[in-house]
Amino acid sequence: MPAPPPAPWPVSQDLAALAGRARSLSRGDAGLADLAAALLRIQPVARELERRAWPSPGGAEAPALHAWLAELGAAVADAEDLLDDLHRRRLAGPAISSCVGAALLGPDRKLRRLAERLDCVRDDSERLRLGHAAGCGVRSPNRVTGSVLAERRVFGRDQVCDAIVGRLVGDGEELCRPVAPVVAVVGHGGMGKTVVAQCVYNDARIQGYFDLRAWICLWDRLDEAELTREILQSIGGADDTSYDDSLERLQEKLGEVVASKRFFLVLDDVWNDEGKTELENRAVWNKVLAPLSSAAIGSRILVTTRMKLVAEVLNAAYMITLDGLKVADCLLLLKETALSGETMDFPPELLEFGRAIAAKVKGSPLATKVIGEMLRNTRSTRKWRAMMDTEICDNIIISSLQLSYQHLPGHLQRCFAYCSIFPTTWRFNRHKLVKMWIALGFVQPPTEAKRLEDLGYKYFDDLLSRSFFGSANKDHQTYYFLDDLMHILAQHFSAQDCMKINEDIPVVIPPTVRHLSVSTDYLPQLKSKYRLGRLRTLLVLGSSSLSSRHFPSKLLAKFKNLRVLDLSESDIAELPKTIGQLVHLHYLAFCSMT
Repeated sequence: MPAPPPAPWPVSQDLAALAGRARSLSRGDAGLADLAAALLRIQPVARELERRAWPSPGGAEAPALHAWLAELGAAVADAEDLLDDLHRRRLAGPAISSCVGAALLGPDRKLRRLAERLDCVRDDSERLRLGHAAGCGVRSPNRVTGSVLAERRVFGRDQVCDAIVGRLVGDGEELCRPVAPVVAVVGHGGMGKTVVAQCVYNDARIQGYFDLRAWICLWDRLDEAELTREILQSIGGADDTSYDDSLERLQEKLGEVVASKRFFLVLDDVWNDEGKTELENRAVWNKVLAPLSSAAIGSRILVTTRMKLVAEVLNAAYMITLDGLKVADCLLLLKETALSGETMDFPPELLEFGRAIAAKVKGSPLATKVIGEMLRNTRSTRKWRAMMDTEICDNIIISSLQLSYQHLPGHLQRCFAYCSIFPTTWRFNRHKLVKMWIALGFVQPPTEAKRLEDLGYKYFDDLLSRSFFGSANKDHQTYYFLDDLMHILAQHFSAQDCMKINEDIPVVIPPTVRHLSVSTDYLPQLKSKYRLGRLRTLLVLGSSSLSSRHFPSKLLAKFKNLRVLDLSESDIAELPKTIGQLVHLHYLAFCSMT
């Protein structure tokens, strides 16, 4: 199963702000005015094509589309550099400010070329747009699940299922709510949330406790009338056509059907509607679930979702996070899938390969099952050895998680993927990370009276509530992290923009890379591998060998467009005078800084 090809980061959300900056600097300058106009002309095209930058059934247009987006990203980055340079000249003082017109004479040629370049990129988009309209497929938005458990055996989830059933049928405190209390199961894609819900739904204790049960798979839909109609149909006992009424009539019927009955509703695969505010999403759910207020005390709702935010919107009384399976359980699942559970013990000649595969799937039941299907009924040691390839496992994991990333707004996609330059065990400081995002221009200027820092914190909290970050407490402090699955996802979707060098330096660093982390051992080798003027971020990490406390003077001057320089995890404590040449630098951190 090949991983979906990564697209460059979206930049359409930056174009209007860049055009505004160009206009504010222009003061009658034709070159800046032309650049602003070109940025605005290409924005709707960029927004449309960015939405298409996901694998389609054929996938034939992906390379050309991604190349177009990479060219657009490069042009936008050059525009940012040029506007930053002109802004710096204006701020340098009255003597220079009075000569801005003269100062623009040099860059004026660059401005014209840049505007022409953007228009050429826009013209090139016509071929992609026409090709798409000519019949390129689109991704089906539907994923259908049902209440029937297809698994012959479920591994590693007994305790979770028992805990959920206990919450649903126990005699615990009955919450005084207008609708049935909600229990939420939250976990990444491929973690087996639906399987857990199916186990619970078909548990004998659930069947005996509730008078009525209904199962609804939502996927990416949030229409009040459609959901109400599906709940009615799932309960059964009536012809579908009898429910072809208005929302008010549908809800009236639902209230009548569940009245005074103990009702159990499963809402599988619930997503947050990013086109609505949190209050609007809450209003939709309040409307959909309002008829359940007529159900008997003891009625319950079970929700599965990838996002903590959904549990919060639905006011979940209890939330359980579904973590990855243990390696031993992945091994049992692999044997069950690949060998149909034919023997009690794992075949000795395959055990070593099985253990290695079980460790590489990062606890993902879906990845384990996919590999098991690929190895079904074969004992070929050559084929089992081939499945130990880390890339194969990572590709399957990415395919199961890509929808979570795709569902994010563009500005959050970039902020999340940027985190791939940090080591896998990194503990993120919320304040430092937000300052980096701001320094790089990732935080869009707020339209209302709001500080950039506050908006950046909202970005972070949005990613946290959507389960992209994890959190933990130690020594009375909260720290944040990317778990193994999210780190694999971030690395994949930042492959064109970010690179982490923690072993041998690569032969070639792609020219699209603008954010780099590197140990002090390999820092001097960068000059021969990469045009350093392209970099926006340099994160320097310490090494196990004896490292220099000095940053090479000539090397530092090459990072002319650097915005973020973080030395806090290295032994470097002194910087040469050439640091003054980094005129675009907005964030600098040493090991002694907090």
